[in-house]
Amino acid sequence: MAIDTQVQFRQHYLFAMLDDTQLGRVLSAAQSMALAEDEHLFHFGDQARYFYLLRTGQIQLYRLSPGGEEKVIEIIQPGQTFAEAVMFFNSNIYPVSAKAVLNSELWRIDMAVFLGLLQESNALCLRLLGGMSRRLHGAIQDIDQLTLQNASMRVIQLLLQSAPDRTAGRYSLEWETPKQILASRLSVRPETFSRILQQLSRKGLISVQGKTVEVLNVKGLQHELDLAD
Repeated sequence: MAIDTQVQFRQHYLFAMLDDTQLGRVLSAAQSMALAEDEHLFHFGDQARYFYLLRTGQIQLYRLSPGGEEKVIEIIQPGQTFAEAVMFFNSNIYPVSAKAVLNSELWRIDMAVFLGLLQESNALCLRLLGGMSRRLHGAIQDIDQLTLQNASMRVIQLLLQSAPDRTAGRYSLEWETPKQILASRLSVRPETFSRILQQLSRKGLISVQGKTVEVLNVKGLQHELDLAD
């Protein structure tokens, strides 16, 4: 494997502390893949043999509602892994479907090889548990937002959490993710999502030009949250 590939893997917490031999075993079990926009990686119920590290693009994890509507569970960004927790499921099947939001490149890693490393290393087991705990904590926060906050609060939270610098008074966002997918992630309808953005624009808090959103008044957005709380 190329040196830059090793660097990419070592930047992730799962692989950061592996010695050269261990990392070599992981890389030997990794295959590079490319997905076109809207192409599926796996479907709910498929046999799970691999987990993944996203290099470029975006992947959405979703489930279908009884009515056939896609409910986005998570949007995976470059540098993130996903499906690693499935290694510990008794059913050994994927609990969600995954497809590319954008043209994407990723690494496919054989679960059996990584499980072998876990059986040999208590430190690696603890590191994996720590990472999954952080993801679980994030999922609990998401559930709190979806159950305790109204639609406007969720959209404002998205704007604030997307800030490149938490100390910035104003900033611009480039949303590559389609609005309908963002809306699904927030459990709001696309038209509701657009209407909330329009309302915030009329208040002078943001400006929307296509996929570019400029946050003009961070304190104003925070004030909107405090009023709705």
